[in-house]
Amino acid sequence: MIFLRRVSAFLVVALSVMLNSCGNKTENWLNDYAKTKCAYHQEEQMMQDDSISQIAPLVLEKENLLQELNLLSAPFQNRIELLNQEIAEALIKFGEEYRKKTDKHSAQYGHISTPEYEKAIENLQIKRDTKISLLKENINQINEELSNDSEIKNKSQEIELLESKIDSSWNSIIDKHRPIIDSLQQELNTLNRNYKNILNELSQGEKKSFEMSRDSTRNNPCNHVR
Repeated sequence: MIFLRRVSAFLVVALSVMLNSCGNKTENWLNDYAKTKCAYHQEEQMMQDDSISQIAPLVLEKENLLQELNLLSAPFQNRIELLNQEIAEALIKFGEEYRKKTDKHSAQYGHISTPEYEKAIENLQIKRDTKISLLKENINQINEELSNDSEIKNKSQEIELLESKIDSSWNSIIDKHRPIIDSLQQELNTLNRNYKNILNELSQGEKKSFEMSRDSTRNNPCNHVR
């Protein structure tokens, strides 16, 4: 009888140790998870704050410079657009004249080609190509004027320098925060693997409670830091 009591007492103590052990594991895991997840979110927020304070003003400055560049370039672009419209009109006119001559020839000779018809079409093509060639030459001249304009060149250089500054600032922000974020992500990966191991040691009811605590902590980690 005494032996049975001792065995019973031992089982009670063992069970209590097991329950406390599981409870400590889940509690410790939740605390570690909350601290790591909170630190991860805070580092991401600091990275975003740095980008807003350092990058956003530079981007705004770049947008203003681009607007100024567009205003300087607009007269050249407008001239080029008009010449492109003339090219399109010349192609349309060629097509119309080609159809007229072809329809007139077909009505008289059918599908038989004549030297007169071939010469007329050749002259039409020469006329088209000559006009388009002159228009394209004018476009090339305007583009050359555009590329050699000192004010436009200076503005373009300002934009290039600013883009380089933006890239440098962004790289600096990444170098500052990314190693910390990556390290915290590795810790979270380890915690997630441990979470599955702990889950396998729990009863069905304990699993449900642990999962709910994990989800609550994941949604608002900084509120669960102790």
